[in-house]
Amino acid sequence: ELEDVTPAQAVAHPNWSMGAKISVDSATLMNKGLEFIEAMHLFSVSPEQIRVIIHPESIIHSMVEYEDGCVMAQMGVPSMTLPIQYALTYPSRGAGGVSAPDFFRLGKLTFEEPDYEKTPCLKLAMDCAGRGGTFPAVMSAANEAAVGLFLEGKLAFNAIYDIVSDAVTSVAGGGRPTLDELTAADSAARRFVAEAFRRY
Repeated sequence: ELEDVTPAQAVAHPNWSMGAKISVDSATLMNKGLEFIEAMHLFSVSPEQIRVIIHPESIIHSMVEYEDGCVMAQMGVPSMTLPIQYALTYPSRGAGGVSAPDFFRLGKLTFEEPDYEKTPCLKLAMDCAGRGGTFPAVMSAANEAAVGLFLEGKLAFNAIYDIVSDAVTSVAGGGRPTLDELTAADSAARRFVAEAFRRY
């Protein structure tokens, strides 16, 4: 079934209005994998301290669990307007024309465990995050290149994971890479996808 997913189908999101690339990443759940990596670095936490939860209503955007078991959630309507506004005006919180969620209309909020068999891109990103080195950079660059080919109609939807995974296996390495090494790994991953995509 996934082999026949078209770019138009992949970019149609029920809750968010996003650009084409991030919409495809949302369909593969690679966006959550990238957010996993971001959270590690922004908050200086290990992969074991982060948990991915699927939340179909897209109202809760993040949660933090404290030592005493209390969980604080950041909630809002599915729009990037508020996060962008807050990033620009921090630490102030000014009125920006975004309404709070109508919880009575929503009725309920649901949560699911990720199904890694159905969303292997998410698992790949989490694995790369744990391995460090050039693994996250290679994965991200290969994904960008693969999604671009998918949007051009040159790569099947389900081949995105296959080619990104193969790029990671072929190109990525461990250690503590320098900026030049990360840039070189990024370029090598893009080259791998450009040269290999016809095989998928």
